[in-house]
Amino acid sequence: MRSVPRLILCNVVAGLCMSLGMSLSTHVMAQSETSPPELTAERAKAFLTAAGLQACEISEIDPMVSGVHGATKSLSIGVAKDCAHYDPTNPTVVNVHQFVDLRRRDAMVAAFQELRFRALRPYGSVWAVESFVIVLLGPRREEVEALIKAEYQRRNPGAS
Repeated sequence: MRSVPRLILCNVVAGLCMSLGMSLSTHVMAQSETSPPELTAERAKAFLTAAGLQACEISEIDPMVSGVHGATKSLSIGVAKDCAHYDPTNPTVVNVHQFVDLRRRDAMVAAFQELRFRALRPYGSVWAVESFVIVLLGPRREEVEALIKAEYQRRNPGAS
């Protein structure tokens, strides 16, 4: 099955780049007043469904492999509006990392500003919101980012 190696590659590449401080275009959203619930595959799928997306592949990212320090849980999700049109050889991937506190989340986001990784900005987006860092990779990441942000705004009308 070609999709599993591709998703594993996305996990490893995203994790290694993030552990090295990969810089991507970063968008920081306002903090919520309440702590979000624990990240689970079911909650992630429900959020994506509400945003108009389907989770076509999903796997947990081992923090020891990804090198995302301070993350309590990480998921890698291959998404599409319709999984019938999902391309496992060139997927759009949403990597979601939940952190125990904002200090650790912000340290990860700050590491993305290192000069040596700024050239990678055209290939991904990073969004820090609440205790999460969301890394979007793949050909439809801008469309997926807009859908995810719209759903977040719908759920959190006071957030900017």
